Order: sequence, then structure tokens, then C-alpha cells
Amino acid sequence: MDKGGSEGSYDYIVVGGGSSGCVTAGRLVREQGARVLLLEAGGDDDDPLIRMPAGTFKMMLGGSPHIKSYQSSPQPHLAGRIVPIPQGNVIGGGSSVNVMAYMRGCEEDYARWDAAIGGGWSWADMLPHFRRQEGNVRLDDESHGSDGPLKVSDPHYKVSATSYFLRTMQKRGLPFRHDFNAGELVGVGYLQTTMDGPRRCSAADAFLAPCRADPRLTIATNAVATRVRVEDGRAVGVEYRHKGRPCFAAATRQVILTAGALATPKLLMLSGIGDADHLRAHGIDPIVDLPGVGQNLQDHVVVRLTTATNGAFGYFGQDRGFRMIVNGLRYLLFKDGPVSSNGAECIGFASLDAPDGAADTQLYCLGIMWPSAYSGPVTHGVTLMASLTQPRSRGSVRLRSSDPFDDPIVDLNWLSEQADADLLVKGLRYLRQIAGSEPLASIIAEERAPGPLLQSDDDLERYVRETAESAYHPVGTCRAGKDGDPMAVLTPDLRVRGVDGLRVFDASMMPNIVSANTNAVVMAAADRGVDLMLGRAGQFRRGSPAPSPGAGP
Repeated sequence: MDKGGSEGSYDYIVVGGGSSGCVTAGRLVREQGARVLLLEAGGDDDDPLIRMPAGTFKMMLGGSPHIKSYQSSPQPHLAGRIVPIPQGNVIGGGSSVNVMAYMRGCEEDYARWDAAIGGGWSWADMLPHFRRQEGNVRLDDESHGSDGPLKVSDPHYKVSATSYFLRTMQKRGLPFRHDFNAGELVGVGYLQTTMDGPRRCSAADAFLAPCRADPRLTIATNAVATRVRVEDGRAVGVEYRHKGRPCFAAATRQVILTAGALATPKLLMLSGIGDADHLRAHGIDPIVDLPGVGQNLQDHVVVRLTTATNGAFGYFGQDRGFRMIVNGLRYLLFKDGPVSSNGAECIGFASLDAPDGAADTQLYCLGIMWPSAYSGPVTHGVTLMASLTQPRSRGSVRLRSSDPFDDPIVDLNWLSEQADADLLVKGLRYLRQIAGSEPLASIIAEERAPGPLLQSDDDLERYVRETAESAYHPVGTCRAGKDGDPMAVLTPDLRVRGVDGLRVFDASMMPNIVSANTNAVVMAAADRGVDLMLGRAGQFRRGSPAPSPGAGP
């Protein structure tokens, strides 16, 4: 769908067609009967690779127009590297290209939100939104919904490496956890995913598809927002470019930014909302001096231990030659096989350094040898990964120039806090212990990365700083906070401070990153944002039936 030149007047303009944008636009059209313009910088989600779960790694490793790879500034704490930060660039956003992990984090994450924002964002406050959206095929209880449009299921296909990893973790003392989304994390188990049988269920499938044919919804793809127009202290519309042509659309009620934690602060700053001195340095007249715009950037930082296996226990070669043909036919005819896997079927959470026993490290097992400068020729292999659940380091997003087509300067600032580097070294050592324990050890032929020559803490820290990568979960750059907090960009109900008619419903609102994958959290937060905007928050709480997504006031 390409209605990029759709100018005119709308009740609401939603900037960003990713996970939070689909939730927001869909609800406003279905429940309010509102006229909504949804602007998306990328294209439509009609690529068959998006629907196939295995298409994730094809798009990530082989490149795709549906993924925009931002580049960080050179990072002094990462051996001077420029680090890519891939983000969805398509209707559905990250939910159309990610590994489909359905994770919420733990109760403590939302207690931190609640304290930072000043109430209204606790686990009990958020749980009804998760339940309302969720259509879980296995779980239907106080923590889960089964009737929502977002389909959630267990892995459709598992390679044998997954079983070896899971049994090894259990033998090492981690309990099997059948549900990672009930508020506690420490343990090992199968990852629930946003899949409808053998197909991806993106935010666009769940929340936008039911109203795509509604004439009140206009979806403008390949439309890059360049400025929110503010007049007399109120957001009145959005300027954007479509195929080089400048366009303007007016909003009579609200402009809602859902462009993500890198693009949303950039758009605010281009619109004159941000640190006044920084804006003036780029020739932009400040409208509202909000120094917190672009600050507080957080992400899950990942390190990998890559191994070669002594046989075919994973996915190597399944996308080549005769096997590719067989697997493709198997998927088309029987809806199963390797093509129906997201590639990350099993996860774990461990407490390696937290005095309270909280999960400080997330663990993954991939049935592939992840290519890197350390791993050598790719063959049959298994990659184990460790990620910080609560990194201490904070980065920033700043303007490169006043040109809206210049990417922002993204200073990740990872590992500026020594504690983060120390914990990743512990994570690597833990992964080595797992790889060296039975039954997983029985299928591993050799460690490729970091490799057996790197043994000291100094060697492993150097490896961490030379190879750490993004889990693709940037958050926090327009954080919500209490009145009187000078760095809070948003009010507790997600209004941009100092501007009427302007809200932010995406990952940039988070004061702190949650302790797991962020996509489900972003969708639930957007759902709560809509309720707060419409004055419905608190109508349903823990233990009450989750209302239909189409229920009106």
C-alpha cells in the first residue's frame, strides 16, 4: 500500500508504522471511528520472507530493504568500532523482521518504571494490556489471554541442538520454566513466539489487518516525517516527504510518535523540541527546551561463544541446494520443517552477579555458527549468546545536522560502566561452562570464538569490547517521568511536555529497559498509551477478564 501523497486533515496522525504504530492506529480506527493517517518511512509488508519465520535470518544476514541499519558513532569503549543497530523499516516494524520473541520482562522492571514515572506503570497496571492483546495457544490463566489478535505459541520446529542445550542447563541447576511471562525469569525453557501456526504474526497482522480496508485509515508508506508542525504551543500536523515531494497533513486531535527510540527523538529535535543549545547549534529555533530528548539510550548488549559441532545438529546448509528445495516444499505443503522455525527456540536466564538473585543475564542457543572475524569458515555449529538484562551504561541520540535525511549521531556508550564489561566476561565464562558440560559437550568439536587461546579476564574483556553487538532493542530516549524531573520528556500519560496534542507511544518512553526482548512490551505500552489518551486506564485489572480489543467505552 502506497498512499504517500495523502495530504489533508485527519483526527490523528501516527508517525511510524512499526509495532506501537500498528497498535495505536488500529485501535483508534476500530474503537473511535477516527480518521487516522499512519506514516511509515519503509514499504509495505507484502514480502513472503516476512511471513516465513526462517526469513528473519535471511533478511538479517543477507540484507533487506525492510531493515534500516543505523550506524553508531565510533565507540571508545568498543575498540573504536562503529556498531550497526538494525531497525525495522517496513509496516509492522521490528515485529515484521525480528525473531518473534514474546517476552515481557519481570515484575521488578515495572516497579522501576512505576517509581520513575510516578505511578500507573506497575506490573499490575501493564498486565491487562498484555492479556488483552494476547492470543496464546497454550496458556490461558491470570497472566495470559487466549482471545487476543496477537497469536503467541511455542516453537513450531526445534533442531536437536536445542534439546542438548536445555538438558545441559537443567543439569547445571537452572529450573525448567514453562512460562517466562508470569513475572519471574530465572530458568531455562522454550521461547514463546508471535507466530500463528507456522507463520509470523506481526503487529500489522494482529492490529492493522482488521481495519486495512476501512476508509477511515490511510496508510502512507515510503513517507518520511521531517517535522511536527507546532503552532501556539500545539501540534497541528506533520510535514513529510514522499518520493522527494514535500507534503503536509493536519491533525485535529493528536499527533502520536511511534517511530522508535532512534527516529522519534530525531523528529522531536527537528521540530524544535529538545536541548535548546543543541538545537541552536544546528540552526533550529527551540520551541520547548527539553534536555532529556535523545538522552538515556539503552540496549541489550550481546556477546557470542561460537562453536563447531561434530555433526548436523542445527541449521547449517538447510538453505542451500537440494535441502533448500525440500525444506521449501515441506513448508509450503505441510507447514513445518526448518522454514517454520525462528532459529532461537530455547532461552535461559541466570543470575551471575546480582546480590538479590535476579536474572542479570539472558542466554540464547542458536543452531548455527554465527559468522565473525573470530569464527573462521562457517560449518555445522552452535552459537551460545549472553546478554545483559539491565545494562548500566547510557548513551544518546543527537542531530547530525538539520537535514531530516541525515541519520542522527547515535552514541551507544556501551561498556562505559566497567560493571557491564565485567558481567559480560562472566557471561562468556558461564557459556564456556555450558559448552563444556554434558550432554551439550558431546556434540561440540571445538570452540571457534573467542577461541581456546583467550583465557584471562583481560583477554576475554578485549574480546567483549571488540565483538559486542546490539540485540536490536534500543529504548529510553524520550523517557516518561514525574513532574519536576528535568530529564523527563514525557508526562506519566505519555504527553510531550510543553506541547499540547503531541504524544509518544514507542520504546523511547521507557525509563529503564526491561529484562528481556522488548517487542511485546512496546505493543502493550502503546495499548496503555491509547487508554490513557482516551481516559480509560484502570478500567480492568489483574484477575478480571481481558476485554475485547474492539471494546469501546
